[in-house]
Amino acid sequence: MDKVLSLTLSSDLEELDKLEAFARNITDAVSCDADKAHQIMLVLTEAVTNAILHGNKQQPEKSVEITAALSPERVVLSVRDQGTGFDPESIPNPLKDENLLKSSGRGVWLMHEFADEVRFRDHGREVELEFHLSQ
Repeated sequence: MDKVLSLTLSSDLEELDKLEAFARNITDAVSCDADKAHQIMLVLTEAVTNAILHGNKQQPEKSVEITAALSPERVVLSVRDQGTGFDPESIPNPLKDENLLKSSGRGVWLMHEFADEVRFRDHGREVELEFHLSQ
């Protein structure tokens, strides 16, 4: 990878305000188009929100570590929390009839929908999101 950016956030939803500038630094560094920039911001927001709410349970002493490894061909985001982890396979499908009207539960689905590759590590405490850039 040509460049690595990192950001550490406390487990407070107000910290999400810092993601826009971080995402802009990523997308400016790789010169991606507006659609890809939007996808990166959306997926990053979902992953960090999940880390704060579900991973760290908004415990202020816990943090969320975000890294972005950048190259001309791809962006690889890593979001790591300090929670107990989870089984990504246990998440209900948000497209099933019984889940359609639920107000939450779409974050991981959105990650799979908009990132080219999604990998969970360390019992779900870390998610790696890869975006392929067209040159």
